[in-house]
Amino acid sequence: MLTLFLLFYFFKSDKEIVYVDNVKLFDGFVMTKEMKRVGEKEFNSRKLVLDNLYSNLQSATISASEKKELMRQFIQGKEELEQFNQTFAAEQTDKIWSRIKSYTAEFSKDKNYQLVVGSDNKQAVLFADEKIDVTNDLLNYLNKKYEGL
Repeated sequence: MLTLFLLFYFFKSDKEIVYVDNVKLFDGFVMTKEMKRVGEKEFNSRKLVLDNLYSNLQSATISASEKKELMRQFIQGKEELEQFNQTFAAEQTDKIWSRIKSYTAEFSKDKNYQLVVGSDNKQAVLFADEKIDVTNDLLNYLNKKYEGL
């Protein structure tokens, strides 16, 4: 009976520590793809305004004062676009990782994992047996959970 208990405990503990590839997880998460589309749409909209300003700046028919005002607007718009890119990416990344961590906690409880180690392309983990890589399982779980399934 004791041997059976020890065998059960030994095999059970093999699956308590697992790892995932953070990059694959983040990139494959549906929320990441949705936020990327939203960001690209907003970026393209703002860039179109800048492109129109730039075209107007190239016109030979505008006066020097109009050109100066358009240049001011163009520079301000360019700075705002760069700020948008930085802010949007940082904010959305934080939201996405927050959701991933929340879902991973639920996933870990369901699977009885005590520790899920995240690794960027396995650089932080010097060795991990492929048997404990649960990236695909977790990614499927995240996407189903996010989509309400």
